[in-house]
Amino acid sequence: MHLRPKSIWAGPTERDGSSFNCQRLMKAFYNLSSNSIILATVLVITGCCTPAPQFPAEESTDQLQIIDTHIHLYDTNRSQGVDWPPVTDKVLYRPVLPEHFDEVADREGIASTVIVEASSRPEDNQWMLDLVKHNPDRYLALVGNLPIGTDEFPSLLDRFSKDSRFVGLRMRDRPGGDGFFTDAVWRDLGLLAKKGLTLDVLIHNFSIDEVTEVARRLPDLKIMINHLGGLNITHDPFDEEWKEAMGRAALYQNLYCKVSGIFQRAGVKPTPKEKLFYSPVFKVVFDAFGENRIVYGSNWPVTDRGGSYAEQLSIIRGYFKSLGMQPGDNKTSEQIARKLFRDNAVKFYGLE
Repeated sequence: MHLRPKSIWAGPTERDGSSFNCQRLMKAFYNLSSNSIILATVLVITGCCTPAPQFPAEESTDQLQIIDTHIHLYDTNRSQGVDWPPVTDKVLYRPVLPEHFDEVADREGIASTVIVEASSRPEDNQWMLDLVKHNPDRYLALVGNLPIGTDEFPSLLDRFSKDSRFVGLRMRDRPGGDGFFTDAVWRDLGLLAKKGLTLDVLIHNFSIDEVTEVARRLPDLKIMINHLGGLNITHDPFDEEWKEAMGRAALYQNLYCKVSGIFQRAGVKPTPKEKLFYSPVFKVVFDAFGENRIVYGSNWPVTDRGGSYAEQLSIIRGYFKSLGMQPGDNKTSEQIARKLFRDNAVKFYGLE
């Protein structure tokens, strides 16, 4: 990314907030001595009549090679069916395959994606890897689903992690039951860390503080809190306990937060499409995790329950585009957007 420096060759445009143009300089000639006229003539020739040097423009957030780190793919027409979504889901129960996401990605300017497995069946991890092997440039990686805390977990992890596209796991349900993690669960999470794999966490079955405890006990395990920490967003002030818990979580540098699933976190209907509705939550997440530990994800096709892909992307892009524009900010909005929409995903999931 190239930042355009302020130029003394401002020409007919504004420089440092003041109008600076040839016409004003020419008017000043009439009040100058002969020596001053010579100097002013030089200024006119060099400052006004010579075109301003062209500097590379900053990369627009609309031109970023965006990585969407949270989509789901499945085929309801498979003979064995799917265990998610349920057949009663009139929005999501349909085949959702690479050709369907390709249409969305091409239309919305999404360069590539990380798939998050939504099936609890171990063999579906292989089905997914095979499904997208034809297009490795778009389908970069899979966050899989394996039975953490079971006897078969170590061998399954060894098997799937041989594929470099298998970058980690997501916990949706509580391994080991309702209590906190068993010894077997800690063993398996330690295996993830040892292999350099990642852990995504769907918060609705966990507290943020429980995830923070995992980060504390396993500092080498990179952990991604999904969907803005699971907050139910309404028009009312949000729960201060959630804000405080997110602050505690962010103290651990191995914990990241995914700016994802915003329509699913909306607790009012119809789903709001205004940036201001989500802005207070975005601010908490950004203030806590900073520009280096936030990552974009859509949660497509679940986004369809609340609105279009374009609408959720516009809300997120619009908010983070407004950052870096205040006096004293030492980062531009383009730099923040590059980290949110691409660089942090590369760092977290090891996509280089």
